[in-house]
Amino acid sequence: MRFSRAMLVALLAGCGGETGGAGAPTPDEDRPLAADFEEVYRIGGIAAEGWDAFTEIADLDFDAGGRLYIRDEAASSTRIVVVDGVGGLVAEFGRMGDGPGELRDVGHMVARPGGGVVIVDNGHRAYLLFGPDGSFERAVRFAIEGASETASAQAVRAAREGETLYLTRSADARFSGGEVSVEAGDRTIYRTSLADADEAVATPFAEAWEAQPEREITMEAADPSDMFAAFGDAFMGFVPDLVFDVLPRGGVAYSDSSAYAIRIQSAPGAPVRVVGRPLQPEPVTERLRERARARMLESMESSARVEVNGQSADDLPPAIRAQMSAMMEEMMSGMRDAVANAGFMPEVPIVRDLRTTWEGAVWVQRWGSDPMAQIDAQPAFSGGGPEGEEAAPGWIDVFSPEGEYVGTLSLEDTPMPDAFGPGGLVAFVETDEFDVPTIILKRLPPTIPLELGSPARGGSGSSG
Repeated sequence: MRFSRAMLVALLAGCGGETGGAGAPTPDEDRPLAADFEEVYRIGGIAAEGWDAFTEIADLDFDAGGRLYIRDEAASSTRIVVVDGVGGLVAEFGRMGDGPGELRDVGHMVARPGGGVVIVDNGHRAYLLFGPDGSFERAVRFAIEGASETASAQAVRAAREGETLYLTRSADARFSGGEVSVEAGDRTIYRTSLADADEAVATPFAEAWEAQPEREITMEAADPSDMFAAFGDAFMGFVPDLVFDVLPRGGVAYSDSSAYAIRIQSAPGAPVRVVGRPLQPEPVTERLRERARARMLESMESSARVEVNGQSADDLPPAIRAQMSAMMEEMMSGMRDAVANAGFMPEVPIVRDLRTTWEGAVWVQRWGSDPMAQIDAQPAFSGGGPEGEEAAPGWIDVFSPEGEYVGTLSLEDTPMPDAFGPGGLVAFVETDEFDVPTIILKRLPPTIPLELGSPARGGSGSSG
């Protein structure tokens, strides 16, 4: 019997741990920015039949020369596509297997600033380094100081120069042989170097604020529903995300609280500089808690499923189907009790996402005005809200490298870019009604300066 891993992990890590909550309405002080980006090229789409016939874009990233690296997932296979500054194919590679340079279980892909990619391969427990032509260079075993060997990376970013990665850990939940093991992760940003080493040990770089203490629990359980009794106050709604990105010359920008406070840290233990805007988070009222619990239950029950060896319940023999349905109902009963007793943070977080440009500008995505968007975005509750009830899209605030507020983009006009490149390059992924992806490369307009007081664009976006 297999339960949705996303459901288990998200619930056990806390109802608000994977994505944030809603934000306050846009203030009168917003300085609107026009999203009139210049299109450079587009690849993929329903008409593509060759190398640019993509299935599911899992990662996008740029190197310092403007080359775009694409991780495309299809069934159980992974391929990496490298594209130059005018949309031409540079390389295509990726072969599944257990040998040197072969891929086993890819978790993330990031570009190396000088060219090539780093593949975070959870199957090999190693970082796999490839050149821009797809040639395999070496593998570096990975480890996290003081963390379980089973912990995997939740988010990975490559430094703008050198061979350094920054990452956060994800939660992990396992049910096997009557034993439940849960590791709820932590709120630490780690840094690791891949230069001249057989093993890359990730050490703490920045310690973010924790709404709940880190926890790791192993217990015996007769069935999956028993696990929920062990957590009690571990279920917490509207927990703010830890979102981060790297800065030029080292360091990170991150958000870890309900407040609009972006923290800039240049080195471990260094003073933290805070930038933001005078926006106040919405209080969590009893009515909001009731709405959130109802939405959690609605989406949770609509997304629950039972599978045995890849077969859905409808394809199973009647006796087995009845047995599996009974087990699922026991688990759902435990989940319902956990949701009914869930606690809530006192405020709804404002920040949903955060990205940085190569020049050091910070883009902060705010949630829209409907707090239920937070519930709908949870992996465990991703069935979506009631038909016709859509949340306001939200906004993107742009800050200069010096921390000054530049202006605000509406998500109705442009989504947050999926990748930022040098010289104002940005890449987006759009999917059509058949979920076929198209990658669109654009350049930021002069109205969105790369550096304060200097709207000029650097770099040509060529393959270098």
